[in-house]
Amino acid sequence: MDEKWFKLLSYWFLLFTIGFGWFILAPLVPELSSSFSVGLSSILLLVSTYGYTMVILGLLAGWLSAKFTVKSSLYTAAGLSIIGLIGRALSPDYLSFLVTGIIAAAAYPLAMAPVGSVADSLFHDRSHTVIGISVGMLFLGMAFGSFFGPGIFTALGLRGAMWIPVILAIIAVIWLVPGIRGYPTSYKGRSLRGAFRIGMVKNWYIGLAISAMSVMFGSLGSTVLLLHHMATAQALAYGGLLGGLAFLGSALGALILPPVFEKYNRIRTGLITTGVLMFIFTAVMTVSLSYSTIIILIGAGYFFFGIFGNAYWSMAMTLTTRYVSDPAQAGFATSMYSVFTNLGVAFIPVFLGPEFGSLATITVGVSVVLAIEVVAMILAPFLKVRTTGAQETTKVGER
Repeated sequence: MDEKWFKLLSYWFLLFTIGFGWFILAPLVPELSSSFSVGLSSILLLVSTYGYTMVILGLLAGWLSAKFTVKSSLYTAAGLSIIGLIGRALSPDYLSFLVTGIIAAAAYPLAMAPVGSVADSLFHDRSHTVIGISVGMLFLGMAFGSFFGPGIFTALGLRGAMWIPVILAIIAVIWLVPGIRGYPTSYKGRSLRGAFRIGMVKNWYIGLAISAMSVMFGSLGSTVLLLHHMATAQALAYGGLLGGLAFLGSALGALILPPVFEKYNRIRTGLITTGVLMFIFTAVMTVSLSYSTIIILIGAGYFFFGIFGNAYWSMAMTLTTRYVSDPAQAGFATSMYSVFTNLGVAFIPVFLGPEFGSLATITVGVSVVLAIEVVAMILAPFLKVRTTGAQETTKVGER
């Protein structure tokens, strides 16, 4: 393996552990609600804290990595992850679980926001590949957390389940310290003036629409299945399976499709294809879950929404770097993308998710989801795919 690629392994494992610690909570939503004696919205807030921290800290993380070093941002992320996850495992009540969960969640923006700088400084000509794999590893961790969360809970109980992410986080720190020493070092940060361009807003909307639905439906599977009178144990197991399928699909989509489209110089084709298929499988996932208990159909919707949705999300993120010309600004561009897209993670599941908590309101929820995603699909042909240096855009006059 090329030495530069080897440098990315410890970073990718850190992202994996953050994703695992995040989404081990998702299939346990009903159990957490019962254990802490709080409602569905309060438990969805626990899952959405990762989105809130990206909104609050994402720009700061991008600025720190640009002005100082990516290394300092990643070390801080790893430390906060361990502290927060240990506190979460020891928490006796909802409030302490929420507070320590926020500390753990702060690792997410510090690790993910500067990914543009990592990609642009080490592999400028393979940025879709590096960002795709980075995003894919985060989602692979989310998939493993969702898949194995119910089984770990059954074997170890709620407290035991919360200690597994702690162990993974400790391994990540041990690997990270030597793994990213002196990296990346191939650029010096310049002024961040001009890092924002109005055309980025299209990319931001796509990211918001897809990430919000990924998190919301990854958390709601067991809750909606219970509405259809499925036994609690079965609903928990299927909820974990569905969330795991969505995030496994997300990991595979980000790991495979952007590198393929990049290799064959078909980014525009990739955007349109993944955008259309993302919408189709959003409809399959949402409608089948809301009105049936056909697990094969629901699972297919989740899995293929994950594949095409996250490939589209990853490429939209990478294309924000086409508006800037310096790796430091590239990290800030992906930070801005992460901040805006996680506004969706922070707010949409909390406010729209309860619509899926009752058969009386579920049709409203379905309609809103499909409306949000059709707009994201329509934007695909209008994203900028060439670099700022060439001053080429998808529409005349766009800057």
